[in-house]
Amino acid sequence: MLVKDYMTPNPASVSPDDDLRVAFNMLSERWIRQAPVIENNKLVGIITDRDLRMALVQHVTEPNLLVRNVMTPDPVAVSEDSSLEEAGKILTSHKINATPVLSEDGKLTGIITTTDILKGILHIVEVAKSKGPMMTK
Repeated sequence: MLVKDYMTPNPASVSPDDDLRVAFNMLSERWIRQAPVIENNKLVGIITDRDLRMALVQHVTEPNLLVRNVMTPDPVAVSEDSSLEEAGKILTSHKINATPVLSEDGKLTGIITTTDILKGILHIVEVAKSKGPMMTK
C-alpha cells in the first residue's frame, strides 16, 4: 500500500509571503489543519492551524504577520512511492500529524495525514475480514 494511493493529491498550499490571517482563513474555509508552504514551485515549509492560532493570539495587534515567520521550514516529506507503513513511522517518530508528499523530481504532489494512514489500515482490516479467518497449522 503506497502513499500515493491514500494521500490527498494537489493539496491547498500557501506562500511564505502570505499574511497569517489569509492563511488561517484558507485553512478554516477548507476544513484542513495544515498546508505546505511553496515558494518558486519548491516546498519550503509547512504551517498548521495550531501555528497560526498561536501566532495570531500572541501578535493580535501586529500588522503584516507573514507565514514565513511562523512556518516550520524544511519539513519532513515522503515520496509518493513510500509505503503507508514508512509514512506512519515518520509521522510517529516526528510527532506530527501530516507530511508533504513529493514526486521523484521533488515536486509537491500531495499531503498524507494520520487520517489518511488510518483509512489505509482500516482498508487492510476490511480486506482481511472479507477473506475469513486465517488458517493456522
